[in-house]
Amino acid sequence: MERSGQTRIWEVDFLRGFSIIMMVWDHLMFDLKSIPGRFSTYALLDRPGFEAVVDFARDYWYGEPRAALHYVFVAFFLVVSGISFTFSRSNLKRGLKFLAFAILITVVTYTIDEFSGLGVSVFFGIIHMFAIGTLITWALRKLWDNDVFMAAVGAAVVVFGVLFAWKDVPVYGSVTWENAIPIMLGTAAFGADHFGILPYTGVIMLGTVVGNLFYKSRRSLVPKLDGAWNRPFVFAGRHTLFIFVTHQIILAGLVFLAAYLAGYHI
Repeated sequence: MERSGQTRIWEVDFLRGFSIIMMVWDHLMFDLKSIPGRFSTYALLDRPGFEAVVDFARDYWYGEPRAALHYVFVAFFLVVSGISFTFSRSNLKRGLKFLAFAILITVVTYTIDEFSGLGVSVFFGIIHMFAIGTLITWALRKLWDNDVFMAAVGAAVVVFGVLFAWKDVPVYGSVTWENAIPIMLGTAAFGADHFGILPYTGVIMLGTVVGNLFYKSRRSLVPKLDGAWNRPFVFAGRHTLFIFVTHQIILAGLVFLAAYLAGYHI
């Protein structure tokens, strides 16, 4: 909760909500573009309308705008999450809560794969990274609650991650004892929803510095711009945990149902 007295910092909710909505859109496009590979009868049926949607999703997913903006929105979300870190009364509890949900997502997606073979397993996705990143940031802040220190560590993690974790990263088809740690760190990858500790945790750390720098008084910087126009985004920003945990399962289910009703079969 981002509050100062009874005043909520609306722009923090708005920016977080905008980022999470873009993330939901991105995952929807992934689910839609994956339909041809998950339904054996896709190429055998003539469904022009459905195919147009799938083609649009595929063009979006592999297009240059998505490649350029995807990491921008993720970084944007993590900076805002870092700002929210400075408002939380217990980031240890917050991080552990996200970690519990992350483990649940892994269990559920692996179970789905066992029975369907859809390839939706998530071992270390964005929620896992966010949970671990929050806990690491909490631990460092406990060690030395100094913004210069945190800015230096955060910048180092980002630079190191971009230079090394993103360079020639091997992509594995399964998780083993040998590759689990590299996958979690981000020096290897697994699955479509994969975000390593490097470099993203550094962005959260930098976000805490931004929060302390600009929101030390815990008040909105632009209170006069608040209004009914921002309500959908603010609502999403206030319910990010629920959206985080449920959206991909809901989206995948709806896309699968739509494809099935269109006549496609596995």
